[in-house]
Amino acid sequence: MHFAESGERQRFNRFGIPEPHGAQSSSARSLDIVFVPLVGFDRHGVRLGMGGGYYDRALAFRRTRSVWRVPLLVGLAYALQEVEQITPAAHDVPLDLVITERGVIHCALMNGGK
Repeated sequence: MHFAESGERQRFNRFGIPEPHGAQSSSARSLDIVFVPLVGFDRHGVRLGMGGGYYDRALAFRRTRSVWRVPLLVGLAYALQEVEQITPAAHDVPLDLVITERGVIHCALMNGGK
């Protein structure tokens, strides 16, 4: 997975999703915030993605940080995608916030402030 500034030239990938073309990529460690797509989530910040593990691998360094929590991980979802509990896998990187049409859910608070 590569991260690039928005506004760069784009092309459509094999799934029809526009992605930067010819842009210089950045490490996830250098980002301030990452908006993460999801299929489902719980209030502890555990998310279900599409099964590729791209975000979890790119952001794995976040699992070892206890104080410096950059980048901020924000899930974008509809409220109906929330489930009561998702059992996290060892490789899962929890979200800090989830934004839905009903408001902002502060997952870090549910995780004891971590």
